[in-house]
Amino acid sequence: MRSNFRPNIRLATNILLVIGTFAIALKIAPIAEVYQEKNLCIKYLKHQINRDKLIRRLKIVKQANPSSICDSILKS
Repeated sequence: MRSNFRPNIRLATNILLVIGTFAIALKIAPIAEVYQEKNLCIKYLKHQINRDKLIRRLKIVKQANPSSICDSILKS
């Protein structure tokens, strides 16, 4: 009878690689969100996008001052 040890080890290794990949992706997601906000603010300050688009994408209230919000985002 053949031993199933090697195929089982290979299967376990593949499963651990998939779990590790998803764990890394989930840790990177919040970092990517911060950089997207920073890029939006930079585009707003360079007049590449308008105020309404910035408000919609950052999900802020219309009465807020986007310039001051972008200043705080860029400093963080």
